[in-house]
Amino acid sequence: MSAAQPVPSQRPAPPESPDGSSARGAVSIRALRKVYREAPEADSVAWTEAIVRALKRLFAPAQTKVALDDLTLDIRPGELFGIVGSNGAGKTTLLKLLSCLLYPDGGTAYVNGYDVRRHRGRIRRSVLVVKAQGWLGTLWQLTGRENLLFRARMSGLSRQAALEGVDRALRLLEVEHRAEDYSWNWSTGEQQRINLAMSFVTASPVVFFDEPTAHLDPHAANLVRSFIRERINGEKGQTVLISTHYLEEAEALCDRVAILVRGRLAACGTPAELKAEHAPPSVHELGVEDYTPLIGEKLKGLARLHERFEDPAAGRARLRVYGSADVREVVRRLEEEGARVVEIRTTEPTLDDVFFCILERLEATPEGGTT
Repeated sequence: MSAAQPVPSQRPAPPESPDGSSARGAVSIRALRKVYREAPEADSVAWTEAIVRALKRLFAPAQTKVALDDLTLDIRPGELFGIVGSNGAGKTTLLKLLSCLLYPDGGTAYVNGYDVRRHRGRIRRSVLVVKAQGWLGTLWQLTGRENLLFRARMSGLSRQAALEGVDRALRLLEVEHRAEDYSWNWSTGEQQRINLAMSFVTASPVVFFDEPTAHLDPHAANLVRSFIRERINGEKGQTVLISTHYLEEAEALCDRVAILVRGRLAACGTPAELKAEHAPPSVHELGVEDYTPLIGEKLKGLARLHERFEDPAAGRARLRVYGSADVREVVRRLEEEGARVVEIRTTEPTLDDVFFCILERLEATPEGGTT
């Protein structure tokens, strides 16, 4: 499939960053900062109390929340880069800043060599943002096929190339049967896959995916991950920045991963590098039944562990035990508390283990700062 290159001519030369390095990556972020003013409480109150609250907001200092705190990061051309973190870590805020939906409160960033402060129109023309909420990316008055053709033609593809690309994207994402339907007839998974298909039929050199597998069933999620890795990044060579809170997804997909904690960069590297630096060489995993969160609280002083419930009603859980804790002592204490250990095995660390080890380290750092 042939594609017109959307890169505008006479691109301004990226300036030197404050640390002396050149901002020439696909995405270069320098001391980026975003602060939100916290919204007032939305609960229903009497009109007198509403007036009092309004007066307080006029005269009292504004309450703020730092969403991104002096973030510096580089993403290479053609890289599949992951941003991971818990809810509120700053992942979506970062994508909004890079796609020029928000203005930074400090620092800056360069996307395809363009400054997010000075070249916002050029950045919007050279990136594509794919949201998890599929219908927000489509025109309701057009069918699925018409939406894709519209996006393809707008990105500069010829009619023949657009038709071929749309047919192929619909087939690869298994939504051919919805091609002539309108968005109100699509399921959540079909909405997201049709929206994802737009990234395949456009020629944007950089694509941002904001939690693309959220709310998808396992088959659809695997289909989307394969499509991003093999088609968008592999076949078309587009630079991909994907935000997710599924760490196993980032480990399977991404060349490198950045972990955000409370708006700050806690760690960055390949999955192998992150595991080597931040996780123990091996992890003991226990399969437990009749387990409760209260038992976990009692074990905190005995071992470093992370619990994941498989069936909370039945008390079925898996415990990941880190470090040099005596696993036999952990088993003994579990049985003393009424839990039953049905499996013990030693496993390789995962990015989940990296994340929880980093959180544990930060909680032990004064003021929760990053290192």
